[in-house]
Amino acid sequence: MLDGGMHTTGPRGVTMTDAQPSPAPFAPHHLEEREKLAYEAVMSLFSAQERTVGNYRTRATAIFATAAFVVSFSASVGLIGNDPGKGAVFPYWAAITLLSVVAVQGGLIMLILWPRSFSYGHEITALIHPKVEDAHRRPIDTKLVEDLLGDLSRNRKQIVFMSRLYQGATFLLLVEVAVILAAVAVTR
Repeated sequence: MLDGGMHTTGPRGVTMTDAQPSPAPFAPHHLEEREKLAYEAVMSLFSAQERTVGNYRTRATAIFATAAFVVSFSASVGLIGNDPGKGAVFPYWAAITLLSVVAVQGGLIMLILWPRSFSYGHEITALIHPKVEDAHRRPIDTKLVEDLLGDLSRNRKQIVFMSRLYQGATFLLLVEVAVILAAVAVTR
Protein backbone atom coordinates (compact mmCIF):
# COMPACT_ATOMS: atom_id res chain seq x y z
CA MET A 1 0.00 0.00 0.00
CA LEU A 2 2.01 2.88 -1.30
CA ASP A 3 -0.79 5.43 -0.95
CA GLY A 4 -1.68 4.50 2.64
CA GLY A 5 -5.31 3.78 1.79
CA MET A 6 -7.38 0.82 2.85
CA HIS A 7 -7.94 -1.80 0.16
CA THR A 8 -11.25 -3.62 -0.18
CA THR A 9 -12.50 -6.10 -2.69
CA GLY A 10 -15.30 -4.77 -4.81
CA PRO A 11 -17.63 -6.49 -7.23
CA ARG A 12 -16.10 -9.19 -9.37
CA GLY A 13 -13.02 -9.33 -7.16
CA VAL A 14 -11.60 -5.97 -8.22
CA THR A 15 -9.36 -4.43 -5.58
CA MET A 16 -10.43 -0.89 -4.68
CA THR A 17 -8.92 1.67 -2.35
CA ASP A 18 -10.54 4.42 -0.31
CA ALA A 19 -7.69 6.79 -1.07
CA GLN A 20 -8.48 8.97 -4.05
CA PRO A 21 -5.73 9.40 -6.58
CA SER A 22 -4.67 12.99 -7.00
CA PRO A 23 -6.17 14.46 -10.15
CA ALA A 24 -3.71 14.83 -12.95
CA PRO A 25 -3.56 18.27 -14.54
CA PHE A 26 -5.30 18.48 -17.89
CA ALA A 27 -3.06 17.66 -20.73
CA PRO A 28 -3.19 20.28 -23.50
CA HIS A 29 -4.98 17.92 -25.87
CA HIS A 30 -7.71 17.29 -23.24
CA LEU A 31 -8.25 21.02 -22.90
CA GLU A 32 -8.51 21.38 -26.68
CA GLU A 33 -11.05 18.54 -26.78
CA ARG A 34 -13.12 20.21 -24.06
CA GLU A 35 -12.97 23.54 -25.88
CA LYS A 36 -14.11 21.91 -29.12
CA LEU A 37 -16.98 20.17 -27.33
CA ALA A 38 -17.97 23.44 -25.65
CA TYR A 39 -17.74 25.23 -29.01
CA GLU A 40 -19.99 22.64 -30.68
CA ALA A 41 -22.50 22.92 -27.82
CA VAL A 42 -22.53 26.71 -28.06
CA MET A 43 -23.02 26.62 -31.83
CA SER A 44 -25.89 24.17 -31.33
CA LEU A 45 -27.49 26.62 -28.90
CA PHE A 46 -27.16 29.41 -31.47
CA SER A 47 -29.06 27.23 -33.96
CA ALA A 48 -31.76 26.57 -31.36
CA GLN A 49 -32.07 30.30 -30.67
CA GLU A 50 -32.40 31.04 -34.38
CA ARG A 51 -35.21 28.48 -34.65
CA THR A 52 -36.92 29.98 -31.59
CA VAL A 53 -36.83 33.49 -33.07
CA GLY A 54 -38.24 32.19 -36.36
CA ASN A 55 -40.94 30.31 -34.49
CA TYR A 56 -42.03 33.42 -32.56
CA ARG A 57 -42.12 35.46 -35.75
CA THR A 58 -44.22 32.86 -37.54
CA ARG A 59 -46.61 32.59 -34.59
CA ALA A 60 -46.89 36.36 -34.29
CA THR A 61 -47.86 36.60 -37.94
CA ALA A 62 -50.49 33.91 -37.38
CA ILE A 63 -51.88 35.81 -34.38
CA PHE A 64 -52.31 38.95 -36.44
CA ALA A 65 -53.86 37.03 -39.32
CA THR A 66 -56.30 35.47 -36.86
CA ALA A 67 -57.14 38.90 -35.45
CA ALA A 68 -57.85 40.20 -38.94
CA PHE A 69 -59.99 37.14 -39.66
CA VAL A 70 -62.02 37.63 -36.48
CA VAL A 71 -62.80 41.25 -37.34
CA SER A 72 -63.58 40.61 -41.01
CA PHE A 73 -65.69 37.53 -40.23
CA SER A 74 -67.62 39.45 -37.58
CA ALA A 75 -68.32 42.21 -40.08
CA SER A 76 -69.33 39.81 -42.86
CA VAL A 77 -71.91 37.99 -40.73
CA GLY A 78 -73.35 41.25 -39.45
CA LEU A 79 -71.95 41.25 -35.92
CA ILE A 80 -70.10 44.48 -36.66
CA GLY A 81 -72.15 46.95 -38.63
CA ASN A 82 -73.11 50.62 -38.73
CA ASP A 83 -76.39 50.53 -40.70
CA PRO A 84 -79.46 50.37 -38.40
CA GLY A 85 -81.55 49.16 -41.36
CA LYS A 86 -79.49 45.95 -41.58
CA GLY A 87 -79.54 45.07 -37.89
CA ALA A 88 -78.00 46.19 -34.67
CA VAL A 89 -75.36 48.91 -34.86
CA PHE A 90 -72.00 48.09 -33.35
CA PRO A 91 -71.61 50.33 -30.28
CA TYR A 92 -69.20 53.24 -30.46
CA TRP A 93 -67.40 52.19 -27.25
CA ALA A 94 -66.83 48.71 -28.70
CA ALA A 95 -65.54 50.11 -31.99
CA ILE A 96 -63.02 52.37 -30.22
CA THR A 97 -61.99 49.55 -27.87
CA LEU A 98 -61.63 47.09 -30.75
CA LEU A 99 -59.61 49.56 -32.79
CA SER A 100 -57.32 50.22 -29.81
CA VAL A 101 -56.84 46.52 -29.12
CA VAL A 102 -55.98 45.74 -32.74
CA ALA A 103 -53.60 48.73 -32.92
CA VAL A 104 -51.73 47.69 -29.75
CA GLN A 105 -51.66 44.09 -30.92
CA GLY A 106 -50.24 45.18 -34.27
CA GLY A 107 -47.56 47.18 -32.45
CA LEU A 108 -46.57 44.16 -30.34
CA ILE A 109 -46.36 41.99 -33.42
CA MET A 110 -44.28 44.56 -35.29
CA LEU A 111 -41.84 44.59 -32.37
CA ILE A 112 -41.56 40.81 -32.69
CA LEU A 113 -41.07 40.95 -36.45
CA TRP A 114 -38.74 43.95 -36.44
CA PRO A 115 -35.13 43.02 -37.23
CA ARG A 116 -32.92 42.69 -34.16
CA SER A 117 -29.20 42.51 -33.63
CA PHE A 118 -28.88 38.83 -32.80
CA SER A 119 -25.63 36.95 -32.89
CA TYR A 120 -25.70 33.51 -34.46
CA GLY A 121 -22.05 32.68 -33.96
CA HIS A 122 -18.71 34.33 -34.36
CA GLU A 123 -17.62 36.53 -37.19
CA ILE A 124 -15.86 34.56 -39.89
CA THR A 125 -13.57 37.48 -40.70
CA ALA A 126 -12.30 37.46 -37.09
CA LEU A 127 -11.15 33.87 -37.60
CA ILE A 128 -9.54 34.54 -40.96
CA HIS A 129 -8.01 37.91 -40.03
CA PRO A 130 -7.52 37.91 -36.25
CA LYS A 131 -6.57 41.04 -34.36
CA VAL A 132 -2.85 41.37 -33.66
CA GLU A 133 -3.33 40.56 -29.96
CA ASP A 134 -5.33 37.40 -30.87
CA ALA A 135 -3.01 36.10 -33.60
CA HIS A 136 -1.22 33.70 -31.22
CA ARG A 137 -4.44 32.02 -30.06
CA ARG A 138 -5.84 28.77 -31.42
CA PRO A 139 -8.94 29.21 -33.63
CA ILE A 140 -11.12 27.52 -30.99
CA ASP A 141 -10.14 28.27 -27.41
CA THR A 142 -11.73 29.08 -24.08
CA LYS A 143 -11.88 32.83 -24.77
CA LEU A 144 -13.81 32.29 -28.01
CA VAL A 145 -16.29 29.99 -26.26
CA GLU A 146 -16.72 32.50 -23.41
CA ASP A 147 -17.32 35.31 -25.92
CA LEU A 148 -19.93 33.19 -27.69
CA LEU A 149 -21.59 32.40 -24.35
CA GLY A 150 -21.89 36.15 -23.78
CA ASP A 151 -23.59 36.49 -27.17
CA LEU A 152 -25.97 33.64 -26.25
CA SER A 153 -26.87 35.45 -23.05
CA ARG A 154 -27.60 38.70 -24.90
CA ASN A 155 -29.71 36.79 -27.43
CA ARG A 156 -31.62 35.09 -24.62
CA LYS A 157 -32.65 38.45 -23.15
CA GLN A 158 -34.08 39.48 -26.50
CA ILE A 159 -35.86 36.13 -26.91
CA VAL A 160 -37.43 36.47 -23.46
CA PHE A 161 -38.58 39.98 -24.46
CA MET A 162 -40.06 38.55 -27.67
CA SER A 163 -41.89 35.87 -25.68
CA ARG A 164 -43.46 38.55 -23.46
CA LEU A 165 -44.57 40.47 -26.56
CA TYR A 166 -46.04 37.29 -28.00
CA GLN A 167 -47.92 36.56 -24.79
CA GLY A 168 -49.33 40.09 -24.86
CA ALA A 169 -50.42 39.75 -28.49
CA THR A 170 -52.09 36.42 -27.74
CA PHE A 171 -53.92 37.90 -24.75
CA LEU A 172 -55.12 40.79 -26.90
CA LEU A 173 -56.60 38.31 -29.39
CA LEU A 174 -58.76 36.99 -26.57
CA VAL A 175 -59.66 40.57 -25.58
CA GLU A 176 -60.64 41.29 -29.19
CA VAL A 177 -63.05 38.36 -29.27
CA ALA A 178 -64.43 39.32 -25.84
CA VAL A 179 -65.10 42.91 -26.98
CA ILE A 180 -66.97 41.68 -30.07
CA LEU A 181 -69.03 39.22 -28.04
CA ALA A 182 -69.77 41.82 -25.34
CA ALA A 183 -70.87 44.35 -27.97
CA VAL A 184 -73.10 41.79 -29.67
CA ALA A 185 -74.63 40.78 -26.31
CA VAL A 186 -75.37 44.40 -25.40
CA THR A 187 -76.96 45.28 -28.77
CA ARG A 188 -79.06 42.15 -29.29
